[in-house]
Amino acid sequence: MFEASDTRRSLKILCGALVFTLGAQSIRFLFGSLAWYLRDTVGVGVLDLVPISLAPFVLAFVFPALSRFLTVRGATWLGVLLLVFGRVVNQVSTSPAVDLWSSGIAAWAFIGVLPLLLSMGRQTLVGGVILGLAIDTAIRGVGLGLDLAYQPGAMAVGAVVAMGVLTLYALWACPVAETEGVLWGTGWKMIAFGPFLFAQFLILQSQGWTAEVIGADGAQTQLRIALLNVVALLILARFEGARPVAAVSAVVLAVALMLAETPGTAFDILSVLAVPAAAVVWSSLVPDTYEGGVGASATYLTIGSTLLVVIGLAYYVVLDMNLGFTQSQVRVAVAVILGVVGLLGALGEQAVRPGATHLSWAFAAVASVLPLLGMLGANDTRAADLATASYPVRVMSFNIHSAYGVDGTMDLEAVARAIEDSEPDIVGLQEVSRGQLISGVADQLFWLANRLGYPYAEFFGTTDPTFGNAILSRYPIVSITETHLPKVGTPLRRGYLGAMIQGPERLLFISTHLQHVNDPKAHDADPEGDLYPVHREQIETILSEWGGVTPAVLVGDFNARPGWRQLEELLAAGWVDSWAEAGRGDGFTSNAANPEHRIDYVFHTDDLVAVDAGVIQSRASDHFPVVVDLQRR
Repeated sequence: MFEASDTRRSLKILCGALVFTLGAQSIRFLFGSLAWYLRDTVGVGVLDLVPISLAPFVLAFVFPALSRFLTVRGATWLGVLLLVFGRVVNQVSTSPAVDLWSSGIAAWAFIGVLPLLLSMGRQTLVGGVILGLAIDTAIRGVGLGLDLAYQPGAMAVGAVVAMGVLTLYALWACPVAETEGVLWGTGWKMIAFGPFLFAQFLILQSQGWTAEVIGADGAQTQLRIALLNVVALLILARFEGARPVAAVSAVVLAVALMLAETPGTAFDILSVLAVPAAAVVWSSLVPDTYEGGVGASATYLTIGSTLLVVIGLAYYVVLDMNLGFTQSQVRVAVAVILGVVGLLGALGEQAVRPGATHLSWAFAAVASVLPLLGMLGANDTRAADLATASYPVRVMSFNIHSAYGVDGTMDLEAVARAIEDSEPDIVGLQEVSRGQLISGVADQLFWLANRLGYPYAEFFGTTDPTFGNAILSRYPIVSITETHLPKVGTPLRRGYLGAMIQGPERLLFISTHLQHVNDPKAHDADPEGDLYPVHREQIETILSEWGGVTPAVLVGDFNARPGWRQLEELLAAGWVDSWAEAGRGDGFTSNAANPEHRIDYVFHTDDLVAVDAGVIQSRASDHFPVVVDLQRR
């Protein structure tokens, strides 16, 4: 039998978990809206995005300030109501502008409510965040790696409304202490909340990052992370307050994040240990609450949440401009911050462990099972029958722009339809995200492969393990080759992904993406001259990796127009432009809003011939896909 205190404590944890889940979804959506809608569609400059991005987090201090006039409970209710309202509007809206504002309001309210949750007791924030991560990740499992905010349909809306109603009920049932918070001298460690969230969103809870680095299947990885979240809850209940466990956890977490791009056994093992270790570290960062008001809680958590934006900006802005550091260095800095602050938290005064509640683990068990529902739909694959495989082979090249269309909205279903309608046998994709924080942390490769029924899929993360080139195939992929292209002083790292495919015969299929700009000032006046020094070296690498293998197909976004020197060098090496053989129309692929240039290509070796080539008019990306039928010469 549950005691009343046990049930009440469980409801507090559930309230914190649901607030966290709704808030985390809103923050991630906001990041995507800022990066793809406000920057790409509206045209706001990268540096101008900085104050806009920081505003909802810095201004969140208004909710704790309002508690002086509305009482802590009143301010908490205001914040949670705005969070639920913003999240529901975001889910039902089809307007990118409304999406931006609604996700911004929800994120603002979420950050403002966090310190007020401590008035319900420390476990509301500690257990709520960890259980919230479990629920949040499990929901993405249901969506096959797609965040709930991007899942269309009535079921998704119903899920958000249900979470909102349950959040309000849990808040109504939970008592709030009007003067409870953390002390100024002990609460400072909560500024690590932002680095903690960054590590969770980008790496530890990322199906795409983990699957790519350890070489695992997406569904298996999703289930693995979900089960590890349950383990994290159990370990937190058993070892919370134990200094040695907290100290070891801080070291394990820091090392795991430092080695997060290291393929093989090291990160495979460390990532298993890091998920429960992160839960213990988070617990060590949140001190016991006292009757001292919410000032310290609000200050430290607001600073910590703002750090999430600062780190996120630092991690992604370096892809647009040289700032003297790299993405890897930002990740290592996050690891150091969490390791050092975690060790200090372990060595300091440990919070009193309140003990586990049976109801909490029931919630956790449900969260761990949810991904199985999503994986039930991950089996509809349509492999080609090799016994009857024959030419022509239909291939496609598609820069999907992280599935953000012309209007600045992410719509993977629109991308899927553009591919599905052409029925290609092999697809080369560029700008694919497997968990970018600025792209809704969606595992787009896993989702597309399952939605379209491609049994064979390969991905090469070129900037980090979450963003790069991909290949989908109905024919078996026998082997792959991955190579980074020379950066030649540019900030964005590009790549070459080659797959040996067994179709009507063995065929080398290459998906690549060349640099889009070198010197922004020189580019407008002479784009060919600006890009030629970079493209020349990148094409040399492609030709070296190709090695003259035939038959072969080379597809991608070359960011070069017909007749440019770099493409002439490619043709001189033996590649044939499919469009020149069989193209219909002008072949313009960019920009999809107002196509003026042909920069996406399908090349092939001269033992093949293009019998048909066309451009698909789709606004699912800022590029049109190119489809070509290839026949043996």
